[in-house]
Amino acid sequence: MAGTGKTLLIIAFAAGACVQTLAAQNPQSPLASAQQPRIAACSLLTKDEVKKIVPWAPLLDSLPIEEEPVGPSGSSCNYPNVHIQVLTFTPQFLEAARKMGTLEPVTGVGDEAYFHDNAGRFAELYVKVGQRMVTIQKDVDKTSDAEKPGVIALAKALVAKLR
Repeated sequence: MAGTGKTLLIIAFAAGACVQTLAAQNPQSPLASAQQPRIAACSLLTKDEVKKIVPWAPLLDSLPIEEEPVGPSGSSCNYPNVHIQVLTFTPQFLEAARKMGTLEPVTGVGDEAYFHDNAGRFAELYVKVGQRMVTIQKDVDKTSDAEKPGVIALAKALVAKLR
């Protein structure tokens, strides 16, 4: 599990770099001109609220949650076993995600949502909410499919805060 945090951090940086690169390549794109205020990802749900939805071992309770900016208007929040990002939505983001692997459509979450098993290491969910994109990466304890209900429940709680 120690490597998972580093992997998630790399993904967060890659997503931020992808967002910044896409904006730089096309200054007339909605991505470049979008000046949405940054939403602090860690402010959406408390650590206790997240733990009720996607529980973790009690020995991880002492780990702090950590928030970091992602790109010009996004942020990420690391909880003991789950990582969330709140970014400005761009169609390019979903296209890049599709190139990384199979996305399974999920109904009833946000405006549109897609689940992804990231090589059995973590379960991912991409959720469009208005002009925002929420990503969730959850450590896999057994299988990504076993994590799916918790990840979807967490997404629904985040969507409710963003609406």
